[in-house]
Amino acid sequence: MKFKMNKNAAFFIGTVFVMVLMVWFGTNTQLDFGINLNENVTYPRGRVIEVVVDETEVDEEGVRRGRQELLVELLTGPRRGEVVEAQNILFIDAAVYAQVGERIVLFFDYQEGDIQYFARVHAYERATAMYVIAILFVGLLVAVGGKSGLRAAFGLFFTFVTLLFFLIPSIVRGASPSLMTVMSSVAIIVVSLISLTGFEKKTYVSIMGTSIGILFYSISYLLVSNALRLTGFNIPEMTTLITVGFQANARISEFLFCSIMIASLGAVMDTTVSISSTTAELHRADEKISFQDLFRSSMRMARDCIGSSANTLVLAFTGAFFITLILFQLNNFDYHMIIHRADIAVEVLRIVTASVGMILAGPATALIGSYVYSNQKKKAKIIKARFN
Repeated sequence: MKFKMNKNAAFFIGTVFVMVLMVWFGTNTQLDFGINLNENVTYPRGRVIEVVVDETEVDEEGVRRGRQELLVELLTGPRRGEVVEAQNILFIDAAVYAQVGERIVLFFDYQEGDIQYFARVHAYERATAMYVIAILFVGLLVAVGGKSGLRAAFGLFFTFVTLLFFLIPSIVRGASPSLMTVMSSVAIIVVSLISLTGFEKKTYVSIMGTSIGILFYSISYLLVSNALRLTGFNIPEMTTLITVGFQANARISEFLFCSIMIASLGAVMDTTVSISSTTAELHRADEKISFQDLFRSSMRMARDCIGSSANTLVLAFTGAFFITLILFQLNNFDYHMIIHRADIAVEVLRIVTASVGMILAGPATALIGSYVYSNQKKKAKIIKARFN
């Protein structure tokens, strides 16, 4: 027990140290390409102290439009404490209606030492609310899940740090997107599952099952993308990446592969954890259970789990495409015009490949778990007989 506690402590301390290194790596990533419109532009937070002009009204669509002139006290930045004039233009996708006392973020353009400046409202100040919501979410997770909830929160934090401070900076520095995504996914799998269930046999079974799911996803992506004639450049964001000169530093055609893997990783882990935990409980209930019976029982549970998880993936990806589907319906597009579109093919690729990885991870986890647990007692008897 003491050894196990020391191992857990070493794991968490080591993981925290790795996260510190990733944060350092991410925050020290400097780019020599991209779009830099004006290096004098900052985005300070401010508080509205007076609405000088308010020429806004709500239109028939329920959207407030018009313009405002504001006096804003700067709360951050080198000119903190000063009161500046700011323009606020309200339109359909940027309707920031400022009132006295409202905290906002400004687009602030000025040169150091120059009294001339230009300021306009950029967005509501949302960071504070996001931090509070994140804290409340973690608190709810811990309150309901107890120690397991705290471990899950640690795994979520590691996932966030890995994606934001390691994976993305590595890609923009020129590393292979596919390779770095696979490496990051494996790290997330290992840390998240060990954080959640500790150094247990079912943890190792889940790790192996999820890794096999990633392998099957990769194979299915290659097959389906070739069948659908998708090159990886078939998403709108690729045009922006090419515009900023990113093609010289990374193979952006791999980004679609990476995005689907990241999006589906959680569903695959959920499936493998459920199956491995069930297999462990079946063995605990009957330590004499044979491999065939254990595998048969695990597969019955796996089929239910796979069915619900596949439905989750389909709904998740379809939900992201929901507005586009409505636009197709409103414009009365012909079926043959829609079914051959590249963006429809991309969504089919997302759904099918992510589901294949998750579906095939289920039987793999059941097979590995059944072998591991059904043979433990037999192995112990063999070892004991040899020593006697």
